[in-house]
This record gives sequence, C-alpha cells and structure tokens, in this order.
Amino acid sequence: MMGVRAQQKEKTRRSLVEAAFSQLSAERSFASLSLREVAREAGIAPTSFYRHFRDVDELGLTMVG
Repeated sequence: MMGVRAQQKEKTRRSLVEAAFSQLSAERSFASLSLREVAREAGIAPTSFYRHFRDVDELGLTMVG
C-alpha cells in the first residue's frame, strides 16, 4: 500500500504526463514542448518538475512507455 506522499508524487507525475500530452498537436511536436509550460499546466512550479523527472527526455520516455 502506498503512503500519502507516494500517492501525491504519483498523482503529480501523472499530471505532468497529461499536461505534456495536452500540448502536443499536429502543429506542435514533442521537441517544441516547454518544461515551464508543462509544469504550469500541471499546476506545479517549474523547479518541481525535477522531483519527478530527470529532464524533458525522461518525460518523453515515460509518455511512450
């Protein structure tokens, strides 16, 4: 069973992935995603992104995995 902190971390991680997916479109590729925009849409500070992913590339790997 996951603790409260682990559940919150997983929820935020999912929010980041969902925010990244929502920014992708036929006109916008993954390479053009902004870490700041993804973090803002997920409702976290840009620096908090690094608590969940090493970098944007790791976010991308999670999205396709």
